[in-house]
Parts: sequence; structure tokens; C-alpha cells
Amino acid sequence: MKAMITKGGLYTWLNVRENKFIEEKFDETGSLDKEGLTEREQFIAQTLVGRGVLERKIKNKKTSYKLNTNKYAR
Repeated sequence: MKAMITKGGLYTWLNVRENKFIEEKFDETGSLDKEGLTEREQFIAQTLVGRGVLERKIKNKKTSYKLNTNKYAR
């Protein structure tokens, strides 16, 4: 388990699967397209959106995810 700080300054706990998903899929740009994900990865991403860890953006009928991190926390 790993703790992550979201924009509101709240600690959110991530399980092993969620942590592995974030480490594998997100790089320095922090943006991820939904089209390149498997069904299981899409479910994990949607779960993380509901918990405030990821932000979902829809533009021109294309969905992308972005990390919702607090840049001022340590």
C-alpha cells in the first residue's frame, strides 16, 4: 500500500494494483489516453477518478486521464 496526496491535500491510500498501474502508465507528461488501455486498466482508472487520484478530461469525444497531485506537498 502507498499513500498519495491529492490536490485537496488529502492522503489517499493506493493498493498494489493501483500503484503498479500509475507507475507503469504515467510518465512526466502525466497524460494518458483511454484508447490505449485494456478493459481492466480502464476500470482501475475510473476507480481512481472516483477517489480523486486521477482527473478525467473529455475533448472531442476522446477521454484522457491526468494525475491529480498536490504539487506543494512533500
